[in-house]
Amino acid sequence: MNPMERSEQDIGIVPTRNAGPDRRSVLSMIAALVAMMFMTSMVAQAGDGGLYGPVAPPGSAFIRVFNASDTDELTAKVGNESIADIRAWNASDFIFLPAGTHQLSAGSTNDSVTLAAGRYYTAVAGSGPVKLLDNDNSGNRLKALLILYNLTGKSALSLRTQDGGTVVIPDVASKTSGKREVNPSKVQLAVYDGDKKIADAPPVSLARGQAFSLFVVGDASAATPRMAWAIN
Repeated sequence: MNPMERSEQDIGIVPTRNAGPDRRSVLSMIAALVAMMFMTSMVAQAGDGGLYGPVAPPGSAFIRVFNASDTDELTAKVGNESIADIRAWNASDFIFLPAGTHQLSAGSTNDSVTLAAGRYYTAVAGSGPVKLLDNDNSGNRLKALLILYNLTGKSALSLRTQDGGTVVIPDVASKTSGKREVNPSKVQLAVYDGDKKIADAPPVSLARGQAFSLFVVGDASAATPRMAWAIN
């Protein structure tokens, strides 16, 4: 061999190879990927919590407060849960608590209420003791739930179409409520005392899967009662 034609090995130059990652590098990459996926999942869960709010644990009871007074921004407390800024003649959103007996305070009123697991309640706070009404929740997500609250001194009220031709919710006794599941639609309803219309209800668009509560408030001598919708 010509001395001038020495091989690369002879002069200490070793050809480079495109070696792939070794086992340790692969394991490190997998560990980093798993950690990244875990952190992404935790962030997503935290975001969901902020979007949807806390989930009621099994055995909870649900309650809201209707402010049947001219006092604006009423604050109520049920057990350890506070409900602030309930507008006059309006209902708060529902909150959940463990089933059992709780103290309920609203304005200058303080009463105890007993709540059963899985039930929905409306506490009517105004002048005098709190009135607790037990509500049924809608079981059909394809329907809208209509609830009529007769918080007047009139012995019975009904909810009908404005012309009185169709009875939607028949006679609801004073200080009680009645309900009916209906198809979603935009409706014009009215409140009747017997066959006499006493007031047209504010227009409302009924949506499936929601509850629409019409509160009718006033004493027996009032010519036109107060009315307010609450949607939950």
